[in-house]
Amino acid sequence: MSITIDLSKEVYERLEKLAHLRGVTLSEAIAQLLEEVETAHRQAVFEQMRAEGLLLPKKPLPLNQERRYRRIDVQGKPVSECLIEERR
Repeated sequence: MSITIDLSKEVYERLEKLAHLRGVTLSEAIAQLLEEVETAHRQAVFEQMRAEGLLLPKKPLPLNQERRYRRIDVQGKPVSECLIEERR
């Protein structure tokens, strides 16, 4: 699908330069910029919600602590095979 947008020459040249610096096409650079803006906006919303007490503060995961899971032995087919059969 192709869509035409009207950009000023200055904006187009800035986008071309950015795409070249990133080593991507112009279309990919625009997609990356949109993703970056959306991520920044989402983070700003979360920070605002934390500041207002609507979300708990982030807790950093301990770097040296491994998660320990207890193995559960089961009888029968592996779960993955059961899921495949159910999807058929």
